[in-house]
Amino acid sequence: MRALRLCLAFLFCTMTACALLETGQVGEVPPLDASRAEIIAKLKARRYPRSYRGAVFMRLRFHGEHSKARSENPLVPEGSFSGQAALVLRKPDSLRMEPLSPFGTPLLVVVAQGASFRAYSPSRNAVYMGRTNGRGIEGILGIPLNSEIFIKLLLGDWAAVLGGEENLELKKPGSVYLLETRRGARGVVSGFVELEPRNFHPVKMEIRTRRGAIVVRYGGFIRTGETWRPSQVEILGSEGKNRLQITYPAGEGAVEAELPDELFRLVPPRGARTLWLGG
Repeated sequence: MRALRLCLAFLFCTMTACALLETGQVGEVPPLDASRAEIIAKLKARRYPRSYRGAVFMRLRFHGEHSKARSENPLVPEGSFSGQAALVLRKPDSLRMEPLSPFGTPLLVVVAQGASFRAYSPSRNAVYMGRTNGRGIEGILGIPLNSEIFIKLLLGDWAAVLGGEENLELKKPGSVYLLETRRGARGVVSGFVELEPRNFHPVKMEIRTRRGAIVVRYGGFIRTGETWRPSQVEILGSEGKNRLQITYPAGEGAVEAELPDELFRLVPPRGARTLWLGG
C-alpha cells in the first residue's frame, strides 16, 4: 500500500509539472537582455481598453484613519467587504461601482465623473458627497487617488499613469525588468514598475503621490480583440492599511462599449441625508 501511494504521488507530481509547463506557469525564465528601446516599442504598440462594463469580484479592507471613520463608512462599517459588484469604467474620469448583497441588490452606489464624487447608501438613505481630487474615493474605498488615475489603473493602462512610456528609464534588472519615472507625472510625484520578462506585462508598481505611496499588483493580462486588460488588480493604500482587489471574470464584460453619461450621474432620492466626505 505504501509503495502504491508513493507511485501515485510520483505520477501526480509528474503530471502536474507537465501541465504547468504546457500552460507556461513554470518554465525557463528568458534572459533579461532586452534593451530599453525594445521594451518601450513593445509597450507603445500595446492598447488598453477605454471602457469596461460588467460584473467583478471585489474585496475591500478598510481601516480608515480611526475607528470612527470605519464605522461611518457606509460600505464597510465592520472593516471589510467581499462579494460581487457591478463595475462601469470610462476614460478619462468616469466611474460607477455597485457592491452587491448576496441577493444581488446594491449595498452602495458609487459614482464619479470629472471632479464630482457621490455615493448613495440605501440602508442609511444617505448621499455622501466629495471631490475625486480630494477625499471622495479615499473616504469610501480607502485609496487616496483621483478618479483619472484610479480608472486607468483598473483598466490596466499603468504607463499613462506614470507619464507615458517615454518617461520610463530602464534600471539594472534582477529577476524582472525595472523601470522608473524620469520625472513626475500628473498627480504622481514619482514611481516605478516591475515587468515580467516574457511579455513585459506589469507585475507590481509603486506610485508616490503627495499623500503617500500606493502599491499596485496585477494578475495576468487577458487579450480581448486588440486590447489587453488585467485579470486582477490589487491596490494598497498608504502603509498597506487599506486594500482594494478587483477580479475580472474571463471572457465576460463589455470592453470598449459606448457608455452614456447617464450611467455616471446620481440624483439623490427625496428625503435622503447629505453628508460631506471632505477634501
